[in-house]
Amino acid sequence: MLPWRRYRTLLSFVTLLHSLTGSSAWMRSVVRTCRVNQHLLRTTTIHSHHLSATFDSTSARGSTIYSSPQALPRVCSLDSFPTKNYRLTSIPLTTHSLTTHPTTRLLVSPRSMSSNASTSTNNFNANGENKQSTGSRNASNAEISDINNTTDTTAPAPDYDVWVRRLYTTNLYQPVKMGLDNIQQLYNLLGKPLDDVPVIHIAGTNGKGSVAWKLAKTLEAAGRSNSNVSKEYKVGLFVSPHVSSFRERMQVNGCLISERDVVKHLPRIYDLCHEHNIPATFFELTTALAMLHFHAQQVDAVVLETGLGGRLDATNILTNPALTIVTSIGLEHTRILGDTLAKIATEKAGIFKAGRPVLVGPVASSIAEVDETLRACAARVNAGPYYTCDELLVDENDNGTTSSSTDYDVINSRIVTAAIRVIQKDETTQRLFPPISDEAIRTGTSQRPPCRFEHVLVPNPDNQDDPLTVILDVAHNPEAMEYLVNKLKATYDLSQTAIRMVVGMSSDKDLGRCGQAVLELVGHDASRVHLVQASTPRAATLQQLLDIPGFRDGAHYNLEDPSVAPQITKAVELSLQAKAAAASCSNQRQNLLVVCGSVFIMADARQALGIDEPRDSEYVAHVGGSGARNGQENFGGK
Repeated sequence: MLPWRRYRTLLSFVTLLHSLTGSSAWMRSVVRTCRVNQHLLRTTTIHSHHLSATFDSTSARGSTIYSSPQALPRVCSLDSFPTKNYRLTSIPLTTHSLTTHPTTRLLVSPRSMSSNASTSTNNFNANGENKQSTGSRNASNAEISDINNTTDTTAPAPDYDVWVRRLYTTNLYQPVKMGLDNIQQLYNLLGKPLDDVPVIHIAGTNGKGSVAWKLAKTLEAAGRSNSNVSKEYKVGLFVSPHVSSFRERMQVNGCLISERDVVKHLPRIYDLCHEHNIPATFFELTTALAMLHFHAQQVDAVVLETGLGGRLDATNILTNPALTIVTSIGLEHTRILGDTLAKIATEKAGIFKAGRPVLVGPVASSIAEVDETLRACAARVNAGPYYTCDELLVDENDNGTTSSSTDYDVINSRIVTAAIRVIQKDETTQRLFPPISDEAIRTGTSQRPPCRFEHVLVPNPDNQDDPLTVILDVAHNPEAMEYLVNKLKATYDLSQTAIRMVVGMSSDKDLGRCGQAVLELVGHDASRVHLVQASTPRAATLQQLLDIPGFRDGAHYNLEDPSVAPQITKAVELSLQAKAAAASCSNQRQNLLVVCGSVFIMADARQALGIDEPRDSEYVAHVGGSGARNGQENFGGK
């Protein structure tokens, strides 16, 4: 790491380049990183009634304190406090909890569609927690108080941003190498927190997040309906990446990990890394945090989604999962996982364990090369029995679903149903879970995680009975885009539906194929397409999107401001105008707005639409947008 004065010199040079090359997202990210790193290495003196000390920010427990999202940080370390932990108080905080995201249509309260619309910071939820959609925090008048004097574990943690920001920047200061040594050592030091808990481990190219969500909801429903369970049945869910808040990644019965629990557990994990010289990465630290949280919550079962691949993924340290699932196999992250379906299948199959059942989704099992590779991998480690959905559900109608279905939500629900059948067939596995009824399966499979064909209703000022339907979907690669197209065809009569789309992609995807799917949905009318660029270096630039044949002539975009919110605002306005025009001439065509692509655009899109939910502060989100939000993908070579 460079001394902070060298960062000041580097910042001056980069700022000059910034002024010469224009306001590109990549250059803005570099400038922001230099500014943060320069100040992260300074030494700051903090004074209070009880404390006057100088702290070295490079110590193992250094933290960032700031006065506003726009302010440059000051840094302090808490190492000088041998017996007590300290926190900042009197700070407006972000939303603390959300039980679940809606899976049916959500009616958004009327609000300005302006991208800079403000919300009150004094809006408290039922738990007495401050709800602040924009997530801005102000610590200008902060006092230091003893956290040990506070017994309310549901209260927000003022230094949540400090620790999450530190977590996000972990990969900036050390090389990231694939392997399980770091996480295995850390897991052992934490006391192997999940060794006595049944875990369902899920990998796959597409669908693994939705399958994990539906499985967790199914187990929760089974636990609620089981009269033999004397206490609340708790199901832990670990997924990635998140949409709006880091805390979405780890949940228990739909409740996000609290800010206070993040602040409680992360220092212990960092201390262990420091004491034992473990260069843990962002995703390894996040995985350890989730496992420690689940142990502390005394969960009865865990549904665990891999971050990337499987064989070398940080989640792959559990030696005795109740069940392993591979949802689908497609070409993704070929630089890391391999450039053929067989190589990628081999990496995903790395989660298979000896003597434990394996389930393969219909998309994967229908490809001969993939099915053959997965079966060989299972045999190599003596995993099994080996099941496919078609084998397990051959005698079941499953609400009309079949292996040939092109509706990805139906496919994911079919995988969940098959997973429950595996649990019910295997005597050893069956004893690990409560009895699971068909009603519990229907309850669980009817739900979807956020931004998976999620419907939002935006009020129509001209007709309150006819709101604008907005669909949010993280279709981010050609296969997912194909599923989105099929889902729209299955849900709407596209011959009577005018679709407008807001699209932002990651640069490592097949942009040409994704673009053609978009154009197909809008009838090759590029004037119904809005192009945006997420604030992450991985985002496809507007120039890359405009290079897709058919986009340059007609699509809406702004090279000066490629951000998401302005285009969401414009797309909503144009869609509402189209609805008004159709109503005036008794045209029955439906108007639909679809926001799709990278998960990195979704937080901004949801905020622009007025969705009130837990959301990390802008100060934290800026770091997350620099690549850490999906940090499990930031690997370096060995």
